[in-house]
Amino acid sequence: MTLRLYYTDSYLTKFDATVLAVEPDGERLAVVLDRTAFYPTSGGQPHDTGTLGGLPVTDVIEDDEDRVLHVVSGPITGVVTGGIDWPRRFDHMQQHTGQHILSQAFLQALRAQTLAVHLGAELSTLDLDLADLSASAAAQVEDLANRIVFEDRPVQIREVDESELPGLGLRRPAKKRGRIRVVDVQEFDRSACGGTHVRRTGEIGTVKLRRWERFKGGIRVEFLCGWRALHDTRWKNALVGDLAAKFTVKDKEVPEAMERLAAQVRERDRTVAGLRDQLIELEAQRRLGNLPGTPRIVADVLTGWSAEMTSALAGRLATAASTIAAFGTSDGRVVIARSPDLELDVAGVLRRAVEPLGGRGGGRPGFAQGAVLPEKVGEAVTALRAEVHRVLDVKP
Repeated sequence: MTLRLYYTDSYLTKFDATVLAVEPDGERLAVVLDRTAFYPTSGGQPHDTGTLGGLPVTDVIEDDEDRVLHVVSGPITGVVTGGIDWPRRFDHMQQHTGQHILSQAFLQALRAQTLAVHLGAELSTLDLDLADLSASAAAQVEDLANRIVFEDRPVQIREVDESELPGLGLRRPAKKRGRIRVVDVQEFDRSACGGTHVRRTGEIGTVKLRRWERFKGGIRVEFLCGWRALHDTRWKNALVGDLAAKFTVKDKEVPEAMERLAAQVRERDRTVAGLRDQLIELEAQRRLGNLPGTPRIVADVLTGWSAEMTSALAGRLATAASTIAAFGTSDGRVVIARSPDLELDVAGVLRRAVEPLGGRGGGRPGFAQGAVLPEKVGEAVTALRAEVHRVLDVKP
């Protein structure tokens, strides 16, 4: 059993300890100390990092014997000095205490119990037994949580015997037995917890709900506290300011300006689609008018045409009776289509034409597409025409 110094002082960043054991952990070593300020991953909170005897501590693990294992790259012995990465520790303290307040805020405002907590490297989440969450309800919870933060209430930590728990009014039942560590946000939240926490709620800075979604029958909420919330607000404020400058509007008018732009883009897309359809129809009529006899075979390389428009043109030509259209594009795409009244497997035609050229392709009996190297697209279209003539037994 390792004496956990962070239980009584989350602000302790340097300590001395005696090495009790060094055990293998894959290609690394796990060091057991008689006491430690390093927090191991547990309860949804990530582990601390820092140094131990001058070596980086990359992981901290809690084993079944209640020991704390410090993962390092080399052996250490005797009395060693440990150093905690304070920015990481304080970040976790802000997120974890903020989570306690946020969970209680959801409980008081919406009667929503917290089912699970995850404090990640960038984002933290709460899973709630809540069917839905509106923006107004989220704002109500957020306001309550931040009111507790701004009131700078003390956060007290103490150990009690499990026999005392029924009279404490814990938000959730304790998961351990024996001596229980209780974190108390004055006159607001009381929870059994072994994590690291701030001394006063004002140190959390702010609590921000980022987004939420349905998850496993409930609601999963992303949140940020302290420095994370500030950093998130900073880049978003810069983004909004930049957009406002580009649209020449006020910050609050950015959504309306973006919607106007989106409407203009949708209208432009409809106009372009209409013009594209007209172009395809005119091109189809022009090519059909120059092809006497049956079956009519159209084969060409369409320079400057996109693959989408080329496929559309081939499909349009195939609506005419007894017609086969085979096209290539400048980037090496090839497509072939035929009228429903013709007995011809164009997918087989395509494969036999392009595979000798190192190409590939496939599709249905009436429509197929593939690709060859751009420099071979002309050969591919010629091969398609020749294969159609061969299968249909018609003269070129």
